Amino acid sequence: MNPRVFAGLALATVIMVVAAGLAVVLEDNPQTVLQDRKPAFPKLVERLNEAVSIEIGSKDGKFTVTGSGETWGIVEKNGYAVKRETVRDFLLSLANLRLVEAKTSREDRYGRLEVEDIEADDAGSRLVTVRDGEGRILADGIIGRRKYFLYVDGRGGTYLRRAGELQAWLAEGEMDFGALPFDWLNRLVLEVPAQDVQDLTIAQPDSETLVLKRDERGQVNFTVLGAPEGGELKTETEADRLAFVVAKFEFDDVEPVENVSFEGPLHTATYTTFDGLRIVIEVASKEIVSVRLTDDPPVELWARIRAEAADGVSAESRATVTARAEEINAKTRPWAYKVDELMGNRLTKRLAQLYKEPGA
Repeated sequence: MNPRVFAGLALATVIMVVAAGLAVVLEDNPQTVLQDRKPAFPKLVERLNEAVSIEIGSKDGKFTVTGSGETWGIVEKNGYAVKRETVRDFLLSLANLRLVEAKTSREDRYGRLEVEDIEADDAGSRLVTVRDGEGRILADGIIGRRKYFLYVDGRGGTYLRRAGELQAWLAEGEMDFGALPFDWLNRLVLEVPAQDVQDLTIAQPDSETLVLKRDERGQVNFTVLGAPEGGELKTETEADRLAFVVAKFEFDDVEPVENVSFEGPLHTATYTTFDGLRIVIEVASKEIVSVRLTDDPPVELWARIRAEAADGVSAESRATVTARAEEINAKTRPWAYKVDELMGNRLTKRLAQLYKEPGA
């Protein structure tokens, strides 16, 4: 054999051997695609209806959802309600995860799949633990990032790592749930159609009061009492938007009402419907404690809500209106609600703020 040819073959052989060696080093375990796609959490599948506790953890902390049947709440939020549908969808999605392919078992590669321990720096993973009424674990593991379009029909997958195992997996099925209590809470408090509001008043701590009225059902726009002569609303619906507060009252955070002081000057917004339901929302300002003290510290706005039958409600409507008021009070009486900037602006609006500046 020609020496030059022999040398070339020898070099090619060395390159192949080195490449094979590198492949062994870089590939920590063979990729295994399972034909029999077993549940990731078989105990949960077998005893799904026995689940009474769901612990969710992330780099931002942990919280626990507990309950049964139609009643669920978050322990760290004093048991404030979580929708049954939210819990049901979570448990079904978790139970439906089926192992498809073994992935890495090396800790230095977990981050790419977001299956690292939640204590890791910049962890994107979420820890999930589901227990039954006796405290026995039905599912326990790290839920990682989603894999979109796992199949040609558009179905996706989820990377995960079960508790006590180094092996990470790609599972069939998608998990879509929040890692914070805010994502689980039933944040909707009130739903009173805006067009049902007949009268709306907002009283300021300095006694200035904004009053809006509708004369009859079907009237689209409120009449602004005491409107400035020649004043022009900033928009045609500027006043009407204030009724959106009760049309969809949602909060940013929630605390037991005794944890928020309502002793100081309050803004009071009152909404009365054509049926005679009156909703009173009192708003208190709460200074945000800051390490850096300033002359004008930032504040949060917190609201408490009560409902009642308005004066003069008809006899035939009183029982229905009173029942509706009691239903609202049963839900809202124990709580104070932190409102966002938009909601806060609508609850504390002054007359002049509805109108354009003269000459504008």
